[in-house]
Amino acid sequence: MKKIFLLVVLFSVTVYGVANAGGKSPVFLLLSGILHPHSPLPPLPPSPPLPFSRLNDTGITWGGNYPVGNNSTCAGEEIGGQDCSHGRDATSNNDSDGHAGFSFTKLGANGNPLANQAADYATTPWACVQDNVTGLIWEVKTNDGGLHDQNDTYTCDNTNPATYCNTETYVARVNAAGWCGKSDWRMPTIKELEGIVSLGTFAPAIDTGYFPNTPYDSVVWSRSPDASGWADAWLVDFYDGNSTIHIRYTYGSHVWLVRGGQ
Repeated sequence: MKKIFLLVVLFSVTVYGVANAGGKSPVFLLLSGILHPHSPLPPLPPSPPLPFSRLNDTGITWGGNYPVGNNSTCAGEEIGGQDCSHGRDATSNNDSDGHAGFSFTKLGANGNPLANQAADYATTPWACVQDNVTGLIWEVKTNDGGLHDQNDTYTCDNTNPATYCNTETYVARVNAAGWCGKSDWRMPTIKELEGIVSLGTFAPAIDTGYFPNTPYDSVVWSRSPDASGWADAWLVDFYDGNSTIHIRYTYGSHVWLVRGGQ
């Protein structure tokens, strides 16, 4: 009796198009198949790199002297291992667009960069700030008693529609207004809030050249809950940049919205 063997050949076809300068897209075919139980498969093209977010530095540009005291120039003995000798505060210390290693862009009410980035807020107020390191865009507070007033405080996750003093309603109002031309504003995470803290200053611990109208003792909600208590959430105290927790349903605090990232 004759034995008959059937060889099954399976192929999958992947089509890749790459647009060139002439507007045409040459097509490349990648054939992968099983020609034999022991045949190796051809390598697949590499996956595109995953997006990532960079981190801001601390804003500390001074260090401790040896054996005592501080210095303002980040120079001297035992300085190489200190904060001021590392990160963007050391490699990108340019105050033209933010203190030390911070880099910000002032945005107008339409979301476009101001033509004159050196303008002061009293002369040319801006509505938002883009963090050029992290890519996040932040709401800038006002001092006019309006929707974004610096003194307004909110409780977290209060769903009572009869009051404006809750975070959910505030986010909805800002998005309905299309602040800076966008409607995807949200509460920041605790790490995002900590990212704009400048530990080289205090009262407030933030670059007020880009975040004006920041009360010296602002305590700002994040959307990050506290793992040790169901009723608590994380905040940043911008007096000194310290992170803390509080009861989110009863404690009134400030809110700064953000968009982008995640």
